[in-house]
Amino acid sequence: MNIVTRGGIEFLAVLLGLSGSLWIDGIIKENEARKQNSEILTRLYDNLRADSLDGEWNRKAYERGIRGCKNILKWCDLNPNFSMIDDSVEKDISTMLIATFFGNNEEEYNSLKNSGKMHLINNKSLIRDLHRYYNLLNWTDYVDADTWRLSEEEVSPFLSNYADELYFNRNDTTKKNEVYSIYPKVNLVKLPEIEKLRFYASKKLWHHEHQARYYARIVGMVSMLRESIREELNL
Repeated sequence: MNIVTRGGIEFLAVLLGLSGSLWIDGIIKENEARKQNSEILTRLYDNLRADSLDGEWNRKAYERGIRGCKNILKWCDLNPNFSMIDDSVEKDISTMLIATFFGNNEEEYNSLKNSGKMHLINNKSLIRDLHRYYNLLNWTDYVDADTWRLSEEEVSPFLSNYADELYFNRNDTTKKNEVYSIYPKVNLVKLPEIEKLRFYASKKLWHHEHQARYYARIVGMVSMLRESIREELNL
């Protein structure tokens, strides 16, 4: 064997050895990336459970608001006087003040997105649906803030002209002054201006209906995402 042939064989051996080493190194790195993806998806799965619970709580709050506003509209059509105000009427009027925030955590999703390894997820529909869900949540802060603004800057000042208290005592186990969970009942001392009351009830009804549909959509998307993640992780 001449020196050229021997050199060629040695070069090929080195090349094959280097290629094999790089291939093995690539496999190790890919497996590590898949492991990290799985860990992030597991934490994301738990976060989405919290999203589901919070979203469903918000949906139910707005459903209570819908019932209350509809009852107010019917009550206003009776041409009521102050003697017709009772506990149930005050609770229905108080539902106009319902406004919620969505406390979602995007940390794990951002970790997954910024890792540059989302392509290692087997279910490509899961990637698309995750992007779609978190893009939807970018709108959440706006719609929630708009509902809070209406409640705090319009409805609350209006009702303050006819009430002397808006207070819920957490220690009261009878929940007499509770409208829905943490939302307290207004105590009316005068008959509200019926035309304006009806206007705000109809305006807030529209907001409540929109928010209830919105949070129902969020809960539905979370359920779909959690199912996809379970399949991805073989849970």
